[in-house]
Order: sequence, then structure tokens, then C-alpha cells
Amino acid sequence: MLTLEEYFKNISNWTFFELYLFGHAMPFLDEKFMFHLFQELHQKSILYDNFRYDSFSMLFYIYNNIILFMLKHDHLDTADLLIQKLTYYFNQQEKDYYHRARLFNLQGLALYLQGKTEDGLSLIKRLNLISYLSEHSSTFINNEKNYLSKYLTANELKNVFDFY
Repeated sequence: MLTLEEYFKNISNWTFFELYLFGHAMPFLDEKFMFHLFQELHQKSILYDNFRYDSFSMLFYIYNNIILFMLKHDHLDTADLLIQKLTYYFNQQEKDYYHRARLFNLQGLALYLQGKTEDGLSLIKRLNLISYLSEHSSTFINNEKNYLSKYLTANELKNVFDFY
């Protein structure tokens, strides 16, 4: 991990490869280092410039990991700000319904954790319903259910996955 962190510190020209590597290394990096590097990339607009034409998925993946990290550590204001920026970015794109739908989950979980339970659960259910109606794999839906079980009560979990 130290070798990887040293590599990231010494990058002078970020390409898609480095962003891809960063996106996948995030869960393993020291949290302070990971967030500091994300802030630096964000301030320099490196994230948006490189992803405008390359891959919405990687941009979403990086933001998703940072937002979930913020929610997990009760940094709700920071998570909300990042969700707003990600939402604005994807609203400017005329494609990629999948990632727009995934935003419902991030927005919903953030609202839920801020005490706006009904609004949060509504957005979470919306994503799950889209996944169900588009016949997304049951593994994906089960992974969502397992992750949300860390936050939602059993009744809330049942409700947001009730499609019948």
C-alpha cells in the first residue's frame, strides 16, 4: 500500500489509467490519504476533464466510494455536497440512465441518515424498482439489500424491496 500511495503522490499527469487505478484502490488506501487525493483531483477538475469523454462509470465509482465513506463516518454535509455535485454533473449528460438511477440510492441513503426517512426510503425504493423492472441480476439486488441492512430496519428493508 505504501508503494501505491507513493505512486499516487508522484503522478504529474493523471490519465485514465491512474484514475482507474485510484478508483479501484480507494477501499484499501489510508482514509485520510484517499480523501486528500480525491479533494486534490476534484479541485484541479481532473476528474471531470478526464471523464467527460472516457467513462461515466469510473467517475461514478470514485464518487460513490467517497460518498459512502462520508456517510459511514457521519460526514453528512460533505456527502450531501458531493451528491449535489455528482447529480449536477449527470444532469448535464444526455445518456447513462443507470448511473442516474444509482444516484437515487446515494441521495436516498443520505436523506435517510439526515432523518428525512420517508423521502430517503422513497428514493431507495425507486432505484430498487428500476433494478427489478429492468431485470437486473438477483445478485445485484441481494447485494443492495445486504448493504442497506446496515442502516435500515427490517420493516424498512422489506418495504423498499417490495415490488408486488
